[in-house]
Amino acid sequence: MKALKLVVAMAFMALQAQWVQVQAAQFDWEASARQADESYWNAYNNVDPQGMNAMLADDVEFYHDRGGKILGKKALAATNEGMKKAEHQLRREAVPGTVRFFPMRKGDDVYGVMVTGEHRFYVLPKGQPEFLVGRAYFTQLMQLKGNAWKISRIFSYEHVDAEQASQGKL
Repeated sequence: MKALKLVVAMAFMALQAQWVQVQAAQFDWEASARQADESYWNAYNNVDPQGMNAMLADDVEFYHDRGGKILGKKALAATNEGMKKAEHQLRREAVPGTVRFFPMRKGDDVYGVMVTGEHRFYVLPKGQPEFLVGRAYFTQLMQLKGNAWKISRIFSYEHVDAEQASQGKL
């Protein structure tokens, strides 16, 4: 009887250890995806197109409800490079509590993550306070390529201008 209790206890401990490992693996994909997302938007806010472009998949597709579509890394990288020549810098800010990360799996393996949420955009005129210009929803698919997250699909939609955004009309 003691032997049976010992076997049951050991089996329970083994299952517990596997559960902890599964939780750790889930935490790792989410933590690394969150860090990649943060790095991408830090590059955006710091007018660093090279940093943004390094995170794009070769077959990236960007769909914008006002600006149309941009297909391929070369085309989106060229658009990102244009940030350097823009009259005013933009700053992007995620709306607190809206950003969510959803794993994409094949079996037990996480191969990608869908990131969804709302964000606001501000203009940063030189020598003047920034001001809100609009708000929108976003969804992007990041895929794990080797050990790096690469953004392969971007959707930016339901844009509203500042006046509507400040009234909560999104």
